[in-house]
Amino acid sequence: MQAVFEKIAEPGQSFVVRRRCDPAFDFRWHFHPEYELTYIVASRGQRFVGDSIEDYRDGDLVLLGPNLPHTWMSQAAPRAKAKHVAIYAQFLDDFAGDEFLSRPELSSVARLLERAAQGLRFGPKTQRLAAPLMEELVHATGLRRMLKLLEVLDFLAQRSDVQPLASPHFAPALKRADEKRIDAVCSFIHENFAQPIEQPDAARRAHLSVSAFSRFFKKTMGRTFTSYVNGIRVGQACRLLIESDKSIAEIAFASGFENLSNFNRRFRQVKRLSPREYRRKFGA
Repeated sequence: MQAVFEKIAEPGQSFVVRRRCDPAFDFRWHFHPEYELTYIVASRGQRFVGDSIEDYRDGDLVLLGPNLPHTWMSQAAPRAKAKHVAIYAQFLDDFAGDEFLSRPELSSVARLLERAAQGLRFGPKTQRLAAPLMEELVHATGLRRMLKLLEVLDFLAQRSDVQPLASPHFAPALKRADEKRIDAVCSFIHENFAQPIEQPDAARRAHLSVSAFSRFFKKTMGRTFTSYVNGIRVGQACRLLIESDKSIAEIAFASGFENLSNFNRRFRQVKRLSPREYRRKFGA
């Protein structure tokens, strides 16, 4: 699945800061040359960054480097009229002027942005401390907004509870074409992961032979089609383990796994915990 190029720049602005409030965050695999800092105010679902697939929820805080494909896909809100809300900033490394980040006072920020090439996820403590800063950022204007963005980046550069997202070897094949192909394949996977999914079915929706589709998918996503589908299924299982009292076997079948032993094995590969351990650690 190839990412769609997204144009960010707007006239009269050095960078963009917005609050997003939508009925849902739909799957839209895209990339852009700007860095992106995203704070989830109210939403939960799955976050896709390069070859990383992880669950996200309220407070999720992520910094992404340029041209790193990504998307957030929300789960249904618990209340029919509830909205999914996020604050995000998108900026180039010269948003404050040419060679600005080469100043010695900003060396830690420059290192942070270098590390963001794989995407960075910040831990719960940083999320809590960053929340008011992100709210101040979205409400600031003019020079105050620029200074606030620098303050946020400087704060994040000092934090130690941070982990990379995409694997070091991930090198996406980025093209601006094939948007219909992307939508067809993504929709097919996300609408049918709970049922048996065969690679030939996905290849037909991409209008590719099975062998061409396999190469295309692995080159673009940094993981095989089977690994990707299993990641989606494990994410669904995580949600059910936390939010429901269904048995492990019921959750395995509801998430698209055909037998319990395969579910346990795949779950441990992705989460480094058994389903039972995961429920004990993260469940209510």
